[in-house]
Amino acid sequence: MTTASATVGRPPSLADDDRKALILQAAETVFDSLGYGDATMEEVARACGMAKKTVYKFFPDKASLFGALVDSHDVAVIDSRAATGEEQPEARLVRLLEDVAAAILSPRQITLTRLVIAESIKYPELAQRFYRDCVEKTMSHVAQALASDPSLRLPRGLDNKTFADMLVSTLLGSIHLRALMLNLSREALEEELSGRVPLVMDLIVRSLPAR
Repeated sequence: MTTASATVGRPPSLADDDRKALILQAAETVFDSLGYGDATMEEVARACGMAKKTVYKFFPDKASLFGALVDSHDVAVIDSRAATGEEQPEARLVRLLEDVAAAILSPRQITLTRLVIAESIKYPELAQRFYRDCVEKTMSHVAQALASDPSLRLPRGLDNKTFADMLVSTLLGSIHLRALMLNLSREALEEELSGRVPLVMDLIVRSLPAR
């Protein structure tokens, strides 16, 4: 009777992938609340309801936990249809811009970006990791999408990487800063972007040479 009553309500054992996902969710909350420097593995373990040794089993230290958190975040995924002839080039570029904006302005990405900026001076390795694995990776996706579309002929002297940077910078402008600093709602961001995408198409895409 005692044994049976003690096991009532005990949650089922979790798979390793599920445990890692819960740890990462907890780490995001703890890092966002306390900052990287003040956060501890013990706090993360407490937040996810696991023993500290369980957290250490998957992540040997705080740096590896942060790295896994960066890896788990959104990176712009460009639709494979961008390299086909099923759509007009303008339609493909609109979709590309919308995908990139959605990735950069996602709530999780905004949270991580704030954390990295706040800790960048004290922990420059965090900023370097974030820039390499989030910023550069996203821009590489955009550049590859441009390069793989034979219908897009860039102006002379303008390479795909530079054009990708121009597209994303013009698209987001101060919207990204205001999302980071003023905590704009998802609805407000979407409303601003809905007007910004046509503007980008008019200012930049019109400069592409005729096919």
